[in-house]
Amino acid sequence: MKAIPKGYSLNEFPAMKEALPLSLQHVLVLIFNVLPVPLLIGAGAGLSASEITILVAGCMFVTGIATLIQTIGVGPVGARLPLPMENSFVFVAPGIALSARYGLGSFTGACLAGSIVTCMIWMAFHRQLQSLFKPYIAGAVIMSLGLSLIGVGINYCAGGQGAADFGSAGNLFLALGTILIMLLLNHYCSKNFLSKASPLIAIVAMSAVAAAFGKLDLSSVAGESWFRFPMLLHFGIKFEMGPVFTISVLSVIALVELMGDQSLAAALAKGEAPSSREITGGILAQGVSSVVAALFNLCPTIAGCANIGLCSISGVMSRYVTALAGVIVLICGFCPKLCALFEAIPSAVIGGVVLSAFGSIVVSGMKVILSEELTARTATIVGVSLAVGIGFSVVPEAIAVLPLWASTLFSGVPGTAITAVVLSILLKENTQ
Repeated sequence: MKAIPKGYSLNEFPAMKEALPLSLQHVLVLIFNVLPVPLLIGAGAGLSASEITILVAGCMFVTGIATLIQTIGVGPVGARLPLPMENSFVFVAPGIALSARYGLGSFTGACLAGSIVTCMIWMAFHRQLQSLFKPYIAGAVIMSLGLSLIGVGINYCAGGQGAADFGSAGNLFLALGTILIMLLLNHYCSKNFLSKASPLIAIVAMSAVAAAFGKLDLSSVAGESWFRFPMLLHFGIKFEMGPVFTISVLSVIALVELMGDQSLAAALAKGEAPSSREITGGILAQGVSSVVAALFNLCPTIAGCANIGLCSISGVMSRYVTALAGVIVLICGFCPKLCALFEAIPSAVIGGVVLSAFGSIVVSGMKVILSEELTARTATIVGVSLAVGIGFSVVPEAIAVLPLWASTLFSGVPGTAITAVVLSILLKENTQ
């Protein structure tokens, strides 16, 4: 095969014969990462199986629209970086609790209000927020995100939480095989297309192995319809102060996560920090797409961090490849049969891909932190904020006595972000 460059640059559009398979690997990771959001929230709200499929269709539609807005841009909206967008996992636990207590309509109203509040706060205080969210804070958030998600990757590798064969040798073999194929192709085929498409090649190869052992079930594909239009506000909308406050706070904190994702994407694609226009455009895109998500009874959006890690693995930074993935996911929102085909891929196979991607996110977070000189002050802030966020995420029982909104703010990415911001304010720079 003819040697071609290591990767495609930010504004480079590969030939369609290469762009399509490169985008498909993003599609697979996006779908596997985003599908649990409507499934979990729908179950928590007590929806029937048929009602949950309405949420799933809306989820695919929103993911596609949000990715196109972010990567291609509309006027000042959109970072125009390889940032696929998806419904955020940060809102799943509160979404389940709030939907069970107040109803899905109240959770929808809270998501709509929170998205609008976030946009207003950014427009009013964007200069102050940009100066506050230093690279070491963004890097700590990226690391926290990667570390928090490694457990999700391991669950996928073991077959998916709740699977009858969870942790079986067969599932671990599929995950390990996927990882090895990617590593070998990246190492020995770094100068040709095989390296760029290594995740897709690994998925196809190990899915074939799974089929040979009877672990690839395509029966659900036949039972799905070819076309279904996503339904706007199908479950209604209500506004109640408690849910609105909780989601608004989480939405503002999500700005820190998005800025960290933008720093990572810009570093990979351009080798430098994102510009002020890219940051503002990206946050406006998140706000607009989150409003659209709420109209389909879904939670706010955030950048797909696993897909950013996939860019690092494949070396493909083209925003047009990412945008094409958004188009395909958008089509899935109208075609349940196509979505079911992607869903049939064994969780263990996808687990091998996302585990590698999450690992690369952790390393990328370290690089963002080290992009500036690490002083005793910044090292303290990074260390303590990571300990708080990851610590309470690993042992959530330690803060079980707190109300839901408080426990949500202390663990994982929100806990890391809030701790880092508070410490950066309290521990003043030593100017002497």
